Amino acid sequence: MNAGKIIGFPALALLVMFVLFDVTLVLDFGTSNPDKFPDPVVEAEFARCYQEKDRQIHATAFGTIDNPDVQREFISANRAKARRECRALYPESLIAEDNSSGFNIVDLTPRFW
Repeated sequence: MNAGKIIGFPALALLVMFVLFDVTLVLDFGTSNPDKFPDPVVEAEFARCYQEKDRQIHATAFGTIDNPDVQREFISANRAKARRECRALYPESLIAEDNSSGFNIVDLTPRFW
């Protein structure tokens, strides 16, 4: 009778775990995962450049063109050009940051809450 309880309780606990949680085997043993993201300094300079050119485009469009349809077309065409020019001045550069993941074998996700 004692042997049945020793085997029964862990088996019942595993059954409850598989019913209440979505179990995923990950088998991650502390490998490093480099994350790459854009350099914030370069992206800030790109945004500053683009905003300045966008202000110039709008000033030119609203100061010299009377037709709203032509203004819209002028702005959209010149925005693409301004984006290319600013990206040429400030090319996108990625920074790699190593994030070593911890020891993880199983992921449990609740099913019902």
